[in-house]
Amino acid sequence: MNLSRVLAAVDFSAPARRAFDYALDLAKRHGAKLAVVHAVPPDQPFNWAGEGRLALKTDLRRMADEAGVPFTYRVQHGDASEIILLHAQSALPDVIVVGSHPRRGLDRLRAGSVGDRVIAKTTVPVLLVPARLRTDAVGAFHHVAVAVDLGAGSEGAVERAMALASDTADRITLLHVVPEFSSGVPPHLYRYAVAEYQSQLVRDARRRLKLAVPAQRQSRAAIHTRVLRGDTAAEISRVVSSIGADLLIVGVPRRGVVARALFGTTAARLLKVIDIPLLTIPGVGQTSGREENVSLPAA
Repeated sequence: MNLSRVLAAVDFSAPARRAFDYALDLAKRHGAKLAVVHAVPPDQPFNWAGEGRLALKTDLRRMADEAGVPFTYRVQHGDASEIILLHAQSALPDVIVVGSHPRRGLDRLRAGSVGDRVIAKTTVPVLLVPARLRTDAVGAFHHVAVAVDLGAGSEGAVERAMALASDTADRITLLHVVPEFSSGVPPHLYRYAVAEYQSQLVRDARRRLKLAVPAQRQSRAAIHTRVLRGDTAAEISRVVSSIGADLLIVGVPRRGVVARALFGTTAARLLKVIDIPLLTIPGVGQTSGREENVSLPAA
């Protein structure tokens, strides 16, 4: 994966600082330029915490200079997600790096998190760094897990995984979740042989998951496939932790505002439970309802 421009969003929080660390490492390893944007909350005056911002800028620039990374820093007053999107339109980055700031309760229903809103509107891959990380170490990704929904949007996620993990010592694990049907099946559904139907879904998913790997590929990483049953976020989180993956990739097909408000996003739900960075790959077009019902719920 070749990167020439990386955009990172920062503030005074620990997740944002870890996001900067990842952004700086990506820029250094790929010889890319690093643009940093700092949003001043709209309910605060622009000169709010001015001395703190200056100190933060000085510290980040020092780190970039030591890493030999071209660095720019911009401060703007307004909503964080809108400012990130605005700078993405002008800077044309190859990836946006954001620290997660999950909202709760009514605030979450009303506006969602900054990461949610950026993912919903951007056409650029977004690397979300969760507030809770398994390790403070930052470096290349050697074991990449991919949540595959078996739709058209999965191709980009699989391709990005193979670009990130390409050496013989690297590993890629493709994950697909089949919903677990309740054991309390109503009597009038018995004749549909629910257990047999689910087994068929699993067999079909295994076959299609193997077909998701291109026959001709440049990546020399070992590729494994796993079909899971149950809740999407819970199962992916469990397996990602058990296999020791250091990055999770999720494809993001487009959804309307109402759908996002009612169901949230796969990325948002996973960020609550995983302890590794999550890379979202924007899809093209809409995902059909049929695909969403039988496969991984997507953002």
